[in-house]
Amino acid sequence: MDSGAATVDRDQRRGEGAVLRRIWRLHFWVALFSAPALIVLACTGLVILYTQPLDLWLHNDLKVVAQGSQQVSLDDQVAAARQHVGPEMVLDGVIPPDVPGHSTEVDFASAEVAEVGERNLVQVFVDPYTGRYLGQRSELSGIVGWSNQLHRIFGNDGPKISLPSLGHIIAPSAYPDATMKVGVGNLIIEVMAGWILVLLASGIYLWWPRAVEGGKPRLAVRWRKGGRLRWRDLHATTGILVSIVLICYIVSGLTWSRYWGENWRAVASTVTPAAEVDAPSTPAKVGDFDRLGRRIAWAAKDDAVFASTISTGGPRPATLGLAEIDRIAKDEKMMPGYAIIPPSDSVGEDGQPVYGSYTVVNHWPQKLSEQRTLYLNQFTGETITNATAAQDGALSRMSSWSVDMHMGNQYGLLTRILATLACLGLLTMIATGVIMWWKRRPSGSAGLPGRASDKAATKTPKRAAIVVGAVGTVLALVYPAFGVTLLLVIGAEVLMGATRGADRSRSLPGR
Repeated sequence: MDSGAATVDRDQRRGEGAVLRRIWRLHFWVALFSAPALIVLACTGLVILYTQPLDLWLHNDLKVVAQGSQQVSLDDQVAAARQHVGPEMVLDGVIPPDVPGHSTEVDFASAEVAEVGERNLVQVFVDPYTGRYLGQRSELSGIVGWSNQLHRIFGNDGPKISLPSLGHIIAPSAYPDATMKVGVGNLIIEVMAGWILVLLASGIYLWWPRAVEGGKPRLAVRWRKGGRLRWRDLHATTGILVSIVLICYIVSGLTWSRYWGENWRAVASTVTPAAEVDAPSTPAKVGDFDRLGRRIAWAAKDDAVFASTISTGGPRPATLGLAEIDRIAKDEKMMPGYAIIPPSDSVGEDGQPVYGSYTVVNHWPQKLSEQRTLYLNQFTGETITNATAAQDGALSRMSSWSVDMHMGNQYGLLTRILATLACLGLLTMIATGVIMWWKRRPSGSAGLPGRASDKAATKTPKRAAIVVGAVGTVLALVYPAFGVTLLLVIGAEVLMGATRGADRSRSLPGR
C-alpha cells in the first residue's frame, strides 16, 4: 500500500473514531441525566402492569367477599356507600363486580372542585351480596396509586405554563383555545422522552457492526473474559434486544403527555375523523370521566357525551335507577368490570335544560376490540349510541392499539411478557452501564468522557454529520419540546467550544 492510500486509510479510521467518541460521549451524558427517570419509569411500569393482582393481594379486605346466592340492588349498595362519605361528595361512578366474589366499587368526588382530576376521588367498597360497607381509600393511596402518579411525573398537577395549541391552528372551530396549560412535571417527562429516544438511537449506532471494531461480538456475552468486557457485552446485547421495543413504548407513551399527546390527538381526529353520530350532545366529553381507577380509552377521550331526550310538553320523567342500567349493560354484553357513570344535566346556550345520559364504559386497560362506550337515555334506558373503536379514524385506532400494546393487553399474555422483559432489560442496561463506568474510570477520577482531539474531529466524515443532523432535526420537528432543549444543548456546546478556543489562543507563545 502506498503512502497516500495509507494516509487516507488512517484519516478514515481517525474520522470513524471521532464519530464513535462523539456518539459515545452523547450516549454517556444522556444516560447520566435520564437514568433516574428511566429507573422510575421501569419500576412503576412493572407495578402498573400487574395492578390487578397487586390490588387483590394488598387490598384483599376491600376487593374480595364471600360469594352469595343473590346480590343486593345496586342502588341500595350505592346508598350504603354514600353514608360513609361527606355531604360535599357527589357520585362519580359505579363499578359492579367483575367476577363473582368481588366487591362493588362506588366512586365519589368533591363537588367543590371544578377539575375533579385524580387528586380527590374516593373509592368506597361494598359487599354486593349483603350491602355491607367494606372500607374506602383515596385513588392515589398505596403502591399502585403512587406508581401511577410517579410514572406520569405527577400528571398535570402543580405549576403550569401556557403553550401554543396545534389543534387551534389546524382546526380552530374544534379547538378554540390558542394555547393549552401544561404541567411543568408533565412537560419534563415529555422532554425526557425525547432524549431517551436519542439515548436508544445512539446505543444502536454504537452497537452497529463496523470494520474499526471487527473483533467485538454483537449478540453474545463473553462471560469468561470477566472485568469490563463482560458487562459491556451484557449491556450491548440486552440493549439491542430490547431497544426497538423500548422505542415503541416511549413513542406510544408520549400519546398520554399533556402537550405532545393532546396535539397529536388533534391531528389524528382532524386528518382521520371519527364517524359522526346524529344525536344531540352535552357540553361534557368522555375524557372528563378519566380517573386513575377508571381510565378512558385514548381515542374516546374527545368523544361527546350524548344527551337524553324527552317528549316535549310533558313533565320531566324520573331518572332510571342504577340497577336498571346495570341490567341493560349486562344484556348489551358489556365487558365485566365496566363502569357506570351517572348522567350530568346542564343548561344550554338557549337557557333550556340539557339532560345527560348514563355512560357505560368497558374496563381499561383493554384490547382494541374491547374498546366500547354505551350511552343510555337516563329516562328510558334506550341506547343513544354504542361507540366502539371501529367508529374511530385510522390514526386514532393506530394510537389506541399502540397504547394497548404499551399497557401489555393487546395480545394478552404475550404482550404482558414483552412489557415485563422490556422493563427488566432497561434496569439491566442501567446497572451494567454504571458498572462499566466504575470499572473504566481512572483511580481518583470521575471518568467522565472527554472530547475527541481537534485533529481527529476535522476528519469526521460528512455523511455521519449529515445523518446525525437529519435525525436530530426530525426528532426536534416531531417533538418540539425536545427540540427546544436540543437547541439549548447545541448552543452550550458551541459556547464551550469557543471558550476553549479562546483559552488556547491566549496560551500560545508570544500571546
